[in-house]
Amino acid sequence: MKKMVVAVLVAAVLSGSYFYFQGTSHAAQDKSPPASSSRVVSVTTGEVSSLAVAQSLSLVGKLNAEHAVNIAAEVSAKIKTIAVAVNSTVKKGQLLIQLDDDKAVAAYDEALAYRNDEKRKLTEFQRLLSRGAITKTEIDAQAANTSIANARLKAALANLNDHAIRAPFNGTVGFYDFSPGHMVAAGGELFNFDDLSSMRLDIEVPEQYISSLTVGINVTAKSQAWGDRTFTGKIQAIDSRVQSDSLNIKVRVVFENSDHALKPGMLLATELDFIPQQQAIIPVQALEYSGTKRYVYLVDPQQKVHRTLVALGERIDNNVVIKKGLKTGDRIVVQGLVNMRDGITIKDITPAVGVTS
Repeated sequence: MKKMVVAVLVAAVLSGSYFYFQGTSHAAQDKSPPASSSRVVSVTTGEVSSLAVAQSLSLVGKLNAEHAVNIAAEVSAKIKTIAVAVNSTVKKGQLLIQLDDDKAVAAYDEALAYRNDEKRKLTEFQRLLSRGAITKTEIDAQAANTSIANARLKAALANLNDHAIRAPFNGTVGFYDFSPGHMVAAGGELFNFDDLSSMRLDIEVPEQYISSLTVGINVTAKSQAWGDRTFTGKIQAIDSRVQSDSLNIKVRVVFENSDHALKPGMLLATELDFIPQQQAIIPVQALEYSGTKRYVYLVDPQQKVHRTLVALGERIDNNVVIKKGLKTGDRIVVQGLVNMRDGITIKDITPAVGVTS
């Protein structure tokens, strides 16, 4: 009998505990806050604006003369005359070095005499042919001999001319270290010869700037040798391919150098000023920072926000250029980012105006 009473009491206690905790659980659920998706946050918004942004790029390169050669001898001979001084400016075709040409003159005179004799024979053979005194075969053979004599004369003249080393273009004579009587070998370099009136600079531009590169763009440059003096050049040519190892493209810049202030081999620090392009721009305060990534909250027509990853360009005062992730006309949250979460509904408390500061 006692066991039955105890069992009834235990059942009653368990039943009461069940209803107590069930009631408490429902009460707790009734007091829980509403889901975040139902929250409405007041914010300031604005449209992504467009601005003509003038980009620039700083690069360093080494100068070369636009026309430059190493003057060398075509034949082996002794130097007879040095017709120019170091660092002198000469005209195209002007004599630079005269080599000893006595043997070349003799060879030319011999070839000239031989050619003249062969021409005389050909004229005589033609006269005899008209009389039927010789055959057509004989006159053809003499005509061939005359052609050979002409070729030998041309070769002798070319050899003679090679003993007179002349300027290939207008330019400036470089340093040399020899004197008359010095023996030079065929192909031996004598001195540098540069046209200093125009200088070229080859620079390597990252491929991301290819769309902004155009022949004729102004390029400014400075050299340590000339302090604050600025030199202005123009892009003359753009290479036909991007280098596979560096992903750069070569660009050639030309500088007018009438006063010869620039010299081959000098380093120039250049600044490329690209043509301004329209780009999306937003205030810096609209950005949310997360490690190395940057986000903005894009507002859709239903007033819901979407956390959007963006790629940034250069900063302009209190604004920043958006390279990727937004387009002009998009509406974004500008102020009120503290309470922002992806997908919540916002209440816009500002008029729809451009967001550029």
